[in-house]
Amino acid sequence: MKKKFLFMGIFFIMIAMIAGCGTAGNYDRNGKISFTNGDYEKAAASFAAAVKANPNRADYYIDYGMSLIALGKYDEALAQFDLAYVDKDMLIIRENNKRALRGKGIAYYHMLQYDKAIKVFKSALKIDELTDLDMDILYYMADSLYTTGSYKEAAVSYSSILAKDKKAAIAYSKRALCYQKLGEYDKSSADYDSAISLEPDNYEYYFGKYYLMAENKNEAGALEVLKKAEAIKAATSEDQYNLAKLHYFEGDYDTALSELSEGYTNGFVEAYYYIGEIYRIQKDYAKAIYYYQAYIDGKTVTSPNVYNQIAVCMLKKDQGKDALEYLEQGLAYNDAGTMQVLKKNEIIIYEKMGKYKDAKQKLEEYLKNYPKDSLAAREAEFIASRVDAAVTIVNSNE
Repeated sequence: MKKKFLFMGIFFIMIAMIAGCGTAGNYDRNGKISFTNGDYEKAAASFAAAVKANPNRADYYIDYGMSLIALGKYDEALAQFDLAYVDKDMLIIRENNKRALRGKGIAYYHMLQYDKAIKVFKSALKIDELTDLDMDILYYMADSLYTTGSYKEAAVSYSSILAKDKKAAIAYSKRALCYQKLGEYDKSSADYDSAISLEPDNYEYYFGKYYLMAENKNEAGALEVLKKAEAIKAATSEDQYNLAKLHYFEGDYDTALSELSEGYTNGFVEAYYYIGEIYRIQKDYAKAIYYYQAYIDGKTVTSPNVYNQIAVCMLKKDQGKDALEYLEQGLAYNDAGTMQVLKKNEIIIYEKMGKYKDAKQKLEEYLKNYPKDSLAAREAEFIASRVDAAVTIVNSNE
């Protein structure tokens, strides 16, 4: 009799487990549908329910983690990926581990913790399974390397992408940026040409080559690139917005202002950045600050440069304290490409405010990172003399 009851108990437990798995699977499927539809709150709730119903499925934790990334809850997402990772060598586990590492890297990427992201992405790429994820991981890793100033390594990663897909125009344009940072202008120009040949209607590649030519002091070449871009048939509102940017680059500010305003109305928030640039160039700093702030408020900022520009305008209006706050926001991006100018302007603002001790400390840190900046070295001598003078004045009053 006892055996019969024991058997029945096991039978009912098994039935409950099967029912639970089925429920968890339904939650996961519903979560995937919501995620695909862009309803990330609902997706997260469904994935959380799936995890609760069956905590033994790593893929549920991964799906939950990806939905949390979409909601900007990066720390919570990291916790889910850690729960999904298992240190065992089995096919299904290796696959889940790769997906978990990819998710973890993406979370770190959005948290601006690029060094951690790179480390995790490299670990993910060492796993041979799910090779269809490799391209996506390589893009994230290459972008992270570029942002941290590892331009050679970033170029290698973009080359790996191009080895897999020779028609990846975006990879050519991004590798062109790496070569530009390395001072290899011929290689950069060739990559922009490759990107343009693959996508001749993409304005961004022309703008990239324009910046390259301008940086290389090739004014005629820069204008020629813009003329080629003008030949693109403007068929969409995005094309019209890009034409507005083109007119800005050409210095036709009256035309650009009108077109950029229309671009903002059509949903291109970045247009306010360029309007701000026009007013800054025209020395109307109050209007420039207004439009830079409007761009920042739109929450579509992808480069910290706008924080530098608004700080410069605020300094012109003797708003040093506010300018420092914006520079700090820009520095938080950890973008190697803009770090030097942001740090240099931070020193200038402290100096203008008469805070010579702070300026001296910041300049010492700056010269450790950028020892070849001879102008900064001479500025250090000046600031040191001002600090010594301030100390002398204080001592004489004691």
